Amino acid sequence: MTIMKTAALLLGVVLMVLVWFVFLAGSATYPDVDVRDVDRDRLFRQTEQLLAESADWPADLTDRGIVLATSLAPYPVRTVRYSVEFDGDLEKAIAYVKNENYSGKTRREKPAKYEETLWEKDDDTGRPTEWVRRSVHIAPRPGGNRDAVVVYFEDRPDPKTYRIACQSVETIDGKTFPVVEDAVRFKVLPSMYKVEETAPGRVRIRKVEAVDPRGSMSTLMNNYFLSIVFFRSYMFDQAKDMRATLARPQA
Repeated sequence: MTIMKTAALLLGVVLMVLVWFVFLAGSATYPDVDVRDVDRDRLFRQTEQLLAESADWPADLTDRGIVLATSLAPYPVRTVRYSVEFDGDLEKAIAYVKNENYSGKTRREKPAKYEETLWEKDDDTGRPTEWVRRSVHIAPRPGGNRDAVVVYFEDRPDPKTYRIACQSVETIDGKTFPVVEDAVRFKVLPSMYKVEETAPGRVRIRKVEAVDPRGSMSTLMNNYFLSIVFFRSYMFDQAKDMRATLARPQA
C-alpha cells in the first residue's frame, strides 16, 4: 500500500470517528412532564441531595470566593455546580437570584435572548411563588435558535435561607406550550439555586444545574466538548458577575 493510500485510509478513519463522536455517540430520552405532575417537595429533596453530593466533586475552576465543579453523575449530561461566597447583604443576594429566575409578568428582552412568564401561582400578597418561564436564545444563521420551558418553585425555609428549584416541563393540564419557530428545546434537569447567610454579613450562593441541549449533537459531544467549552464557561462567568455585583467593597 502506497503512502498516499495509507494516508487516505487514516484520514477516512479519523473522519468516521469524528462523525460518530459529534453526531452518533449516544442520546438521552426523557419522559414528558406536565406542570401539575411536578411534586414541589420531592423536587426540593432531590435537588438538595444533588447539591450536598456536589460538595465532593473536585474543583474544575476557581477564583476569589468561587469554586466551580462538574460531574457526569447523576444525569446523562454533565452537571455544573458553583459556589460563590462574599461579604454582602442577604436580601440583596436573594433579590438578585430571584431576578435571574423570574422575568416578571411581561416579556423581558436581553441581548440575543428573551424571556416570558407563561404561567404563575401567587401567594395571598400577589407575590409569585411558582411560575413557568420560557427562555429563548436567538442565534445568527446558520446557528439554530434554542428555547427552554421551565417550572420554578420558590422557598424560604428560614430567615437566613432562600431556594429556587426548577426543571423543564412540556405541558400544563395536558396542553403543550407554543413552539418557537426554528428552535430546538433545551431540557433542564432538576436543578437548584440556594442563597444562605453563613455568618453575620457573610453570604453564600450555590447553583447546581444540568442542561441537555439536545438537537443533532451526540451525548458524548455535549459532555466532553460543548458542556465544558460553553456551558461551564457560561456558569463561571455568571458566578464572577454575581460576586462583582453583590460583594461589599473592601475598605
